[in-house]
Amino acid sequence: MRQQTCAIDLPGKALYDKEFSVQIRKITPIEQKYILSMSQKEQKTNRDYIEFLKGLVIFDNPQMRFEDLFWYDVQYILYKIRFITYEKYPIKLAFTCRNVLDDGEQCGERIEQELKMGELDILTPDDLPTLTKEVELENLGPTKIRCKIMQDDVTIEEFMKARKISSDDYQMRLLLLDLALISTEHPLEELYMMASDGTITAQDIVTIEEWFKNNIWGVKQVVKVKCPKCGKETLREYALGLEDFFSAV
Repeated sequence: MRQQTCAIDLPGKALYDKEFSVQIRKITPIEQKYILSMSQKEQKTNRDYIEFLKGLVIFDNPQMRFEDLFWYDVQYILYKIRFITYEKYPIKLAFTCRNVLDDGEQCGERIEQELKMGELDILTPDDLPTLTKEVELENLGPTKIRCKIMQDDVTIEEFMKARKISSDDYQMRLLLLDLALISTEHPLEELYMMASDGTITAQDIVTIEEWFKNNIWGVKQVVKVKCPKCGKETLREYALGLEDFFSAV
C-alpha cells in the first residue's frame, strides 16, 4: 500500500541553486521499532540516521539530494515529520512544585500534565528573510555552514574519547558543537586544529553561535500548571528538542 505524503514549503528555498519541491511521510510502526533498535547500537553513525531519514523525504527534482539541504531546512523537516507522525500522541510532562509553604518548606509535589503534538507550533527564526548559507569568518572568509546532522566524519563523543577529553568538560563539548557547524570543506579534526592554532578565532565562534541562534527553528510552549497539593498555579515553559524526535513521549 502506498504511504500518504504531505508537501512542505522549506523556509530556505530561495537560497538553493536548483528548483525543487519536497514531500514527507510519517514514520511507520515498523520503522519506529527499527530506529529505536538502531539507537541502541554501539557502532552507529550519523550516516545510519541520514539513510533512514532519506526514506521519509521525497524530492520532485532527481538532482536534489537530502545531503544538499541547509541545516535550518533539515531541522524544519525533522519537526514536520515528528508532528505528522505523533500528532495524536500526548507528550507527558512532569514538574516539581517549588512553592514555599507557610512553614518555610518547599511543597515539592510532582505535577503531571500532557500536551498533544498537534497543538504545538513550530517557531520561526527571528528574521526569516535573513536566512543565509554562509558566514564571514576572520581567516577562512565566506564559509558555508555545514548541516550539523550531516557531520559524520567522526562523532563528538568519539573525538573526545580519542583525544582523552573528559566527558564532563562541557566547555570543550560546546566548542566542538560550534566547530561541527563550520565549513563543509573541513572535517572536525581539522577544524579543531585550526581553532587550536588560532586560524579559527574566538570571534569566529561567537559569529557561528549568533548564526545558529538566529537561524534555528524551535518549539516552545508555556504550560499553566496547578499543584494538586498546595493549589499554587504557575506558568512553565516546555521546549521540544530535536534529539529525541523519533520518540513519541
